[in-house]
Amino acid sequence: MYSGTGLHAAVRRGKDRRMIRITIAASLVAVLAAGCVSSRPQPVQQTAAPSAKRIVRDGGQLALPDGTRVTPDYTGGFTLPNGDYVKRERGALVLPTGARCQPDAMGYVCP
Repeated sequence: MYSGTGLHAAVRRGKDRRMIRITIAASLVAVLAAGCVSSRPQPVQQTAAPSAKRIVRDGGQLALPDGTRVTPDYTGGFTLPNGDYVKRERGALVLPTGARCQPDAMGYVCP
């Protein structure tokens, strides 16, 4: 009488090997697919913050964010309509609050 245990064990080992191969192949496909789907970080553009205000050069005058026009004195500073003085220091404008407006192509960008 033949029990077939040797054949059965060989068939089972073959199925186990196939399952291992299928598992490895499926894992590789999942890893590769995840790499293709992941998004790349988007570059951030360097622009003035939306809350930034501008003082724009307009000929010999400066246009303030509220639309008021002022004429700089010989130092580059100017007096605000409320009487406070904005001084020019190393190219930047220093507001009475101490905030610095940095120069750019159009005038100054203020915080």
